[in-house]
Amino acid sequence: MQPDTAVHALTIDSTTDSTITNISLYTDRAQVTRGYVAVFPAGQTKLTISCLPNVVDHDSIRVEGKGPAIIQGVTASKVDMQQPDRTSPLMEELRDKKDKVQNALDRCKKAINVIDSYMDNISIEHLDVSKLGEAMDVYDTTEEKWDGKVHDLEKELKLVNDQIVNETKRLESVVGNRKLRTQVIIDLVAMEAAELGINLIYAVSHASWEAKYDIRVGLQDEDAVVKVTYKAAISQQTGEIWTNAPISLETAQPTFGLDIPALDQWNISHTKPTGRGLGQGGTKRHRRILPDEDDLDYVEAETAYVTSQGHVNATFRIPGLTTIPSDEGEHEVTIALLELPAKMTWVSVPRVNPRVHLEAKITNSSDYTFISGSSNVYVDQSFISRSSIPNVSPGEVFECPLGVDPSIRVTYHPETKMVGETGFYNKLIKHSYSQRITVNNTKSVDVSAVKITDRIPVSQDANITVNVVKPALIIPASPTISQGQPSKASTTSQPVKVSEKVVAQWHGADLPACDALALGRTGLFDWVCSVPVHGTVNLVLEYEVTTSQKTQIYGL
Repeated sequence: MQPDTAVHALTIDSTTDSTITNISLYTDRAQVTRGYVAVFPAGQTKLTISCLPNVVDHDSIRVEGKGPAIIQGVTASKVDMQQPDRTSPLMEELRDKKDKVQNALDRCKKAINVIDSYMDNISIEHLDVSKLGEAMDVYDTTEEKWDGKVHDLEKELKLVNDQIVNETKRLESVVGNRKLRTQVIIDLVAMEAAELGINLIYAVSHASWEAKYDIRVGLQDEDAVVKVTYKAAISQQTGEIWTNAPISLETAQPTFGLDIPALDQWNISHTKPTGRGLGQGGTKRHRRILPDEDDLDYVEAETAYVTSQGHVNATFRIPGLTTIPSDEGEHEVTIALLELPAKMTWVSVPRVNPRVHLEAKITNSSDYTFISGSSNVYVDQSFISRSSIPNVSPGEVFECPLGVDPSIRVTYHPETKMVGETGFYNKLIKHSYSQRITVNNTKSVDVSAVKITDRIPVSQDANITVNVVKPALIIPASPTISQGQPSKASTTSQPVKVSEKVVAQWHGADLPACDALALGRTGLFDWVCSVPVHGTVNLVLEYEVTTSQKTQIYGL
């Protein structure tokens, strides 16, 4: 008996004969896994899976099979776009009916115009007054008759136009979804006739999710806790409907071939090079291999949970199944409801503007990786502002502005200035300045962290010396390390206690990764105040600028 050498053909429509078993959704693409089940005869079969999205990345396609069969090859292609039929027997009938109704409507309107013209030309001199009422009755009856015909014909014309539109859509639907023209052909050999399961895995562009947040702060709460609602807005325009799909949200940023940059050799010479032999060299660039389709063509909220986490990225699994159509809408799901520890700070730069801004330093004590996204900020149940959250790993601290707080008031009083001479043999010119700042707390609670940022001038000339009298901050010099003595940098980084409720420090000294060698070199410093209920704190800045020259000091 001769073996069966015929090649069998089998076609499966992805939109009707498959099930989505997994979707890994990234911020700029998705990886879709579809499952197919079919009965295959013994021998060789050419399986065609049709109606896949145009935006499939062909290089990403993988096929997995279960059963007594061997997969010999997989190819992908895009079928030509079919043009829909422009006519049909029903369409011809509707168009003919439309012409007849339109002609009848035109005749009726013309008859009404003739009647109106006739009435306009009737002369009172030639009309018996006793017959005027009879003439008007005839006119009203005739006009009403023709008006009724016009109304009926217009309704009939609208109905015919609607039928033409529906028939046009039907003709176009016969062609199929123009965004689903990719097909995958799988060559396989079955050892025996059997029902086989096949998984098709592919990546698509035009699918994404972005993070959104709601941040709620209660200033009256005793616990310094911020409530964060972590949400995902999912959208996709791939052309296929994700029906009852299990979805995982990935925080990783796919790069598709992003190489480690390489520095070229940097050559210098007195001889001018003929080519690109000098300079600091370039770096390798990455290429994007996802297709970019131009012909791009609802849902239940759930709560996600972390299924994996690491130092680079995390995965959030959305419980249950989700349906997302291919449209331009966004579907929001809740990833997590979090309560995170926070430290509230009131910040003002009164030299520029006396308004006081509320800021929260929030610690991400959860297992969730935050990716950058917009946030709505609510303070004491009231919407305050829109802000943004940066990329934040678990355990990391980030800052969140919470708007202006008018209940903390800062007054920046006019600056006083005195100029005099000092020294007996070597005369020095001394400019003395005094700046007073008042902080007033009108709240019904104590405020423990009001930060007022100010500055002193920074000398750019060896003949000009700046000295801070109040507060007693040490102006940094070139850092030196003496044996057994603390360095200059470690001394300047220490805060200065001004009073029981006020501390002064160089700007940035409270940051976790501050550079102690750079503190104070910009002249910026902070007052950190605790202000009691309905209390006031007075701050005084005094500094001196001394020079040995009687020339003008620019910038002072």
